[in-house]
Amino acid sequence: MFRLFRSSVRSLFLLSLLLCWLPAQSQTEQKQAFISDALVVYLHSGPGNQYRIVGTLAAGSSVVFLSEDNDYAQIQYEEDKTAWLPKEHLTFTPGLNAQLSELTATFQEQSSRLNSLEQGASQLQATLDQVTLERDLAVQELEQLRRNNERLTTELNATQASFWQQPMTIGGVILTFGLVFGLLLPKLIPSRRNSDRWM
Repeated sequence: MFRLFRSSVRSLFLLSLLLCWLPAQSQTEQKQAFISDALVVYLHSGPGNQYRIVGTLAAGSSVVFLSEDNDYAQIQYEEDKTAWLPKEHLTFTPGLNAQLSELTATFQEQSSRLNSLEQGASQLQATLDQVTLERDLAVQELEQLRRNNERLTTELNATQASFWQQPMTIGGVILTFGLVFGLLLPKLIPSRRNSDRWM
């Protein structure tokens, strides 16, 4: 029974030791952090107000979070300096000034893209208008040619019909065929010789 109690106590001790070790381990990780939007933050040489002030940082400054102790956080700034400041002045999201400059840059980029897209759209619209105008002109020209073709066909049919309906034309054609037939027919038929008659 004592052995069971001893192994249980040992397990609980190891578990509590592990639980205490994990938060300490996570506190030593370095993270990107920013000074909150307070105007100026005083930096101390240790984790409390009783330590001397070693410098100041402006709002929105980028720092590296090193560790924390009670209500103070240890940071690294200007690449090699370390100091402590109240945790309430530290945030892990960029300050309003940094967000504003980032949003301004994004806005300007999107505005320039929008302007270029609008210019491209206006150029495409101008090209479309030009092509539509050319198509309309081609359709009008085709319609004019179709009307001219119909008019000329009607005139040709009327001319042919009137040509054959004139009595002089018909008479001239009949006379011409009659003359040709009359002159050629005796030449085509062989004539009989007079000597053949007496026999």
